[in-house]
Amino acid sequence: MSELKRHMINDALRLARLYMGYSQAELAIALDISQSMISEIERGSKNVSMDLLQKYSDGLGIRMSRLMLFAEALEEEPIRKRGKLLIAGKALKMLEAFAPKDLSREPS
Repeated sequence: MSELKRHMINDALRLARLYMGYSQAELAIALDISQSMISEIERGSKNVSMDLLQKYSDGLGIRMSRLMLFAEALEEEPIRKRGKLLIAGKALKMLEAFAPKDLSREPS
């Protein structure tokens, strides 16, 4: 997998966490992994395995395929437009479509 694609998956997981209203510490507890691992994933210094992607999927209530499609959509953004503020609106709209209809936890 290319370096760019790997970073897009990491970015997608970070944006999904933020959208769902989890802190890194809260998500780490929900996924049964360390907060430092969440931080490494979000910085792009840790690769995301299929098992870890499944944990995110289960923990966030978003299907793996949708997380991957979201990451792919981020990849399509031109490099100059990848800043957090420029993609935030688009990312939130996409995640709204991916969010489960019945949330057992309200975003904080």
